[in-house]
Amino acid sequence: MSQLAIEIKERTFNENAKKIRKNGEVPGIIYGEFMDNTLPIKVNSSKLKSLLKYNSKGSILSFKFKDEAKKCVVKQVQKDNLTGEILHVDFQYVKSNETIKMNIPVNYVGQENLESRKLFLETFLPELEVQGEVEKIPEYIEIDVSKKNYEDKIFSKDVELPEEVKLVTKPDILLALING
Repeated sequence: MSQLAIEIKERTFNENAKKIRKNGEVPGIIYGEFMDNTLPIKVNSSKLKSLLKYNSKGSILSFKFKDEAKKCVVKQVQKDNLTGEILHVDFQYVKSNETIKMNIPVNYVGQENLESRKLFLETFLPELEVQGEVEKIPEYIEIDVSKKNYEDKIFSKDVELPEEVKLVTKPDILLALING
């Protein structure tokens, strides 16, 4: 998983979300098993956008809050459907070696080989739920489809995960199908 850095500021629940966004920040919240209360926050919008451009749900972020470094996982990013503007972000505070459940994206590689054989990949599930220690969960799962043939199916049980990470998604879920 990525080790990214981001600075956050605390906000009060009565701060207007529109005003926060107008000031170039995104409202959000941090929660976690090891926190007494949820923490309402605000994050610089442009920095958050650049971090989330290639790293979304499942990325570990190191954040600085009141001169203290913490780690969290991006749990949810709410965007405006028309503009793509980030409206709100949820983070889960985690400790090193903590066991958590989370969804991680599935990336397919080798699709150009399918296309050269007039085949295409039809995907049904963009991410899988896994459980493991924070540091051991991969940022994404990569599946090579270059040698797949017409009507080959890829199920969640076919995915290779690190030994320390368990699949939570049911094993018989169809992830993708090769069509012609």
